[in-house]
Amino acid sequence: MRGYLHIPVLTEEVIAHLKCREGGTFVDATIGEGGHTLEILRASGQNKVIGIDRDQEILERARERVAGYADRVTLMHDDFTRLPLILQALGIEKVDGILLDLGVSTVHLLEQGRGFSLQQDGPLDMRMDTRGKVTASDIVNRYPLEEIEKILKGYGEERWAKRIVRAIGKERQQEKIKTTGHLAEIVSRAIPRKYHPRRLHPATKTFLALRIAVNEELKKIEEVLPVAPLLLKQGGRIGVISFHSLEDRIVKQGFKKLESTCICPPSLPQCVCKGRKKVLQIITRRPLTASPEELRNNPRARSAKLRVAERV
Repeated sequence: MRGYLHIPVLTEEVIAHLKCREGGTFVDATIGEGGHTLEILRASGQNKVIGIDRDQEILERARERVAGYADRVTLMHDDFTRLPLILQALGIEKVDGILLDLGVSTVHLLEQGRGFSLQQDGPLDMRMDTRGKVTASDIVNRYPLEEIEKILKGYGEERWAKRIVRAIGKERQQEKIKTTGHLAEIVSRAIPRKYHPRRLHPATKTFLALRIAVNEELKKIEEVLPVAPLLLKQGGRIGVISFHSLEDRIVKQGFKKLESTCICPPSLPQCVCKGRKKVLQIITRRPLTASPEELRNNPRARSAKLRVAERV
């Protein structure tokens, strides 16, 4: 069996807060290499998991990893925004728990050909699902510069977006920007050296923003959050692991909206929700983060935040 590159984060917290030891049917909606799914299966001999991922290559790695539990696992090459249709096709009405791990896989970061990494020079791709039509190269080389600037500011919170985009514009007039190394070099030159981060590559925010844009990551979170909790049994739980502030903000606000009995804007003089019932009860008022021990074993967990809510 192959060695697995990705170490799942906050595993103990996931098992405890999704009540995996009680047994049930769970959805790992971003299964990756299957690390969380493996622990859910081990937590109880009664557990079943539906594992979903839009990356076919990574899904096959998960299939190998959980091969010993094949009778309790169903793997689907699909997008988690289609979760209601996926469960319907499987004849499943409600489940006991849903997990969304929104982080990029270590496989993506380390494999040269996928175009996610700043450490590996490769084609400027960044698609999690290789069936996707838009690549990072398309954005960098074809999109209007104003649109690229919006992406860098909105998704990467990059303060130097204007300078970076100006540099991209000049470069692409001379030649096509084809590789991650080429783009990283352009960004590095565009940001004044004295403002280069000490611990991060200066192009980190640019790469993050492009990855989010290529894969429509924030849009997909916004799509799935109102829908997924409706697929939970009463008392079932949903857990979402995010890795940066934009994701976490969407999850926090999404859970709050589903917990509220009123979603009227503050400008209205009185509530017009007409008996709206709350869907979720928030379990983690503050997100759970990695313990010092986990951080020693897996430094990538430092930015992970887990929020959990329960179906009422």
